Amino acid sequence: MSDEVKKYDVVGLGSCTLDLIFEVDDIMRLDIIDRDKIEKKYICIENSSKLNVKTVKSYPGGSAANISCDLSNLGFKTAYIGGIGDDTAGDTCLVDLQNHKVDTSGVKIFSEDSTAHSVILINSAYKDRSILAYKGANDLFSQENIPIEMLKNTRCFVWTSLTSDKGIGSIRKCIEFTKSTGGIIAAAPSISIIKKRLSDAIELMHFADITSLNDEEIQEITGIKQDLHAAMAKLFTWGVKIVNLTLGNKGQWISDGKTLIKTKPPKIHVMDTTGAGDATMSGIIYGVLENKSLHDTAIIAASLSAMEIEATGVRVGLPDEFSELQAFIDTHEFKQETSNF
Repeated sequence: MSDEVKKYDVVGLGSCTLDLIFEVDDIMRLDIIDRDKIEKKYICIENSSKLNVKTVKSYPGGSAANISCDLSNLGFKTAYIGGIGDDTAGDTCLVDLQNHKVDTSGVKIFSEDSTAHSVILINSAYKDRSILAYKGANDLFSQENIPIEMLKNTRCFVWTSLTSDKGIGSIRKCIEFTKSTGGIIAAAPSISIIKKRLSDAIELMHFADITSLNDEEIQEITGIKQDLHAAMAKLFTWGVKIVNLTLGNKGQWISDGKTLIKTKPPKIHVMDTTGAGDATMSGIIYGVLENKSLHDTAIIAASLSAMEIEATGVRVGLPDEFSELQAFIDTHEFKQETSNF
């Protein structure tokens, strides 16, 4: 089946959560260098202490749901498949997906467990966040719940982290159905699946055409520490065709195994980095499906990430249509370096 007659541009499977964002300035931070000489940063809460919370906000989130919404805003026909609970949080998440014009006909509602929740702790001084994640109904989605025709009728399937046996099995089957009709596979594994299900994450990555990881994720999944170029190279030996690496405020690297492009982020005011990785992945998928050059794909991804970071909460601050994204690109400077990979 050719791309022109496929109903969907992107179908995503993974987490759909209600994010509870707590801004906490009354908190300690600990910076250490571990045995591998890698800098680690921790937030510290003293036992039996009570911290003052500055603000509390809630937003629908979850990696796969975010990507589906981001790409729908840019004009793609997208669908989210996964599990939510039969509760108020689930209703909130479902309505938000539908408001973003995401097809939710493949969503399964479970009464056995509640909708997934993430408690996100952010500190205005550190411009970073820590997340407490409860998977809930996300992990109940199984192979029996997969809308097979939807997967066979999409240009791209993107998977994000599910860590249960049912979830891993569902990702495998969705990959199989998508590949059976020539669709491409985009992988966006978080550190949770990499640390909890490393062998499964590696196996699934061997089927990916596109991936976007941060520096911690790529080091953990490849087992290569400190040499990020070598870690990217290992993914190409697994069969991945486009590898994107995010490096926080240092920018991102993208490569097709032949050319390496390093892009520095535009100057922005950082508010909240939650969802930045999902926005980046959305930009990579958009660029690939629209046959953009690596340079343009990198700029699209960097722009979506920057727009996400400038606002508190996921799906906030992102463009409602491609013209808004283009306006951002036209009014910001992007420094790029190109070299042979």
